[in-house]
Amino acid sequence: FATTSVIAAGSDFAGPYAGLRMTAAGAVVDGSASNGNAETTNGAIGGIFAATGGEAGYTLPLGDSPGFVSVGASFISGGATFAIDAGAGAGRGDSNDATIEIKDHWSAYIAPGFAISDTAAVYIKGGYAHADVNWEGDISQGPKWIEGFTGAVGTKSMTAAGLFIQTEAGVNLYDDVNFTRLTQSSDTSTVQSGGNATGRPMVAYGAITIGMKF
Repeated sequence: FATTSVIAAGSDFAGPYAGLRMTAAGAVVDGSASNGNAETTNGAIGGIFAATGGEAGYTLPLGDSPGFVSVGASFISGGATFAIDAGAGAGRGDSNDATIEIKDHWSAYIAPGFAISDTAAVYIKGGYAHADVNWEGDISQGPKWIEGFTGAVGTKSMTAAGLFIQTEAGVNLYDDVNFTRLTQSSDTSTVQSGGNATGRPMVAYGAITIGMKF
């Protein structure tokens, strides 16, 4: 281990980098809902999705030590869609159903790392996460986007020419979101407010990035 510390330097990974990112992720919204009678239910809905995107940043060496710090941003397109079925009772039909899509995730991060050789390194990552939200169906209001924290651990392997492969496992924890369901009275021309719900979105992911250090 002492020998590795001597031959490995963070400067081996220094400089700008960019790559293609491939991600497999699972998204969960855990929360509660209340109806007009103040009755509360708790539960979770989830989905799995795969997406592609990109990552770019800059790595700064910490002197002659094996340590370095990367600052960058990543983006993945696509996302997970959650369906909320209102059921078939009390005159409810498909018009009372709703869907929530959490998509197009991007993050800005700081990632301190440690070179274990001149071609391999490990790192941890933390930063800001953002995602767009699309609401459809029996929902009167909801945020168009959500934000929160991203954290991850990963490894990077690099050739002498600067080509690298990066593997990463992480999680995006988003702030709570609130929305209101709609209900329709027997007079379909009248729309009344329905129940309220609060959810806590979370996305756990695994990603592989193939790119180049310039």
